[in-house]
Amino acid sequence: MQSCDTSTKSVNQSIFDYVREHGRTYHSYHPGSYPFPNDQPENDRMDVQHEIWKVIFGFKNHFAPLDDPRKILDIGCGTGKWAIEMGFEFPHASIIGTDLSPIQPEWVPGNVKFVIDDANEDDWMVEPQDYVHTRLLLGCFEDFRDIVAKGYRALKPGGWMESQDIMPTVYCDDGTMPPDYPFALWAKTQDRAAMEIGKPMRIGNKFKRWYEQAGFVDVHEEVFKLPINGWPKDPQFKMLGKFNEQNYIEGIQAWSLFMFTRGLNWTKDEIEVFLVNVRKAISNHSVHGYHKIYVVWGRKPHEHELGVPNPSPENPPPHPAS
Repeated sequence: MQSCDTSTKSVNQSIFDYVREHGRTYHSYHPGSYPFPNDQPENDRMDVQHEIWKVIFGFKNHFAPLDDPRKILDIGCGTGKWAIEMGFEFPHASIIGTDLSPIQPEWVPGNVKFVIDDANEDDWMVEPQDYVHTRLLLGCFEDFRDIVAKGYRALKPGGWMESQDIMPTVYCDDGTMPPDYPFALWAKTQDRAAMEIGKPMRIGNKFKRWYEQAGFVDVHEEVFKLPINGWPKDPQFKMLGKFNEQNYIEGIQAWSLFMFTRGLNWTKDEIEVFLVNVRKAISNHSVHGYHKIYVVWGRKPHEHELGVPNPSPENPPPHPAS
């Protein structure tokens, strides 16, 4: 293990001078790029969310068939839990996690490094990678296809990219969700706000198409159901739902403040009044709602599979029209 303070972060003091707004703090490096807080309550919530997703995924951190990868890149690493666990799973790999906020732990495995960086930048400044990973980056980019294209260019031929994200739409299969369900209304309102600020939320169900358009082969998709609360009868899903209910209750303000004030010109008081019924709805077990989590992974082909030179920063693959 080694300390982030000595060799695992590229930082300067200004990135710790967080933007303070409505009682929350936000990143100061390229302020406004990421619409959610970076304070301790949000970081604690993200750590719990990581554990929820790990159970959903059968305790897998990845679905791509990795074979002794040596270089792994995690875009938008958050508190770094995924990167740290991958550091233990692949002790011979060099793992870089990038984020806008220095919120990762001080002590990490010796093969894990965290770097303050913005994935919106044209050049990611990384050596060719064996695996590029993204998770929960909805609402973070104007066009996630750019991230897919950059991931493609950052990979070695034969390397894998994987994206894991949630669809904010509230689904229900048994008719228990009324038309005026407040949590579904909140999701639609957040989606409208996100579009107003140019940071789309509904991206997960498009990953497979975008990967294929970018040039990836062997593209796979898996879809998981995440219950909103503890309504399921199945013991494991009931337990997941109970943890997820608390996750949503604690996160709903964080997911609303920046987007609703910027995109819809709401005041903080208007947001808080709106969220009262939303929180009650999240805890209403008579509504059997759930979210879909999309996991997509694909491989960058070898030259002999293409029959043409590999795309490079000087010769990138064409940007898809849609």
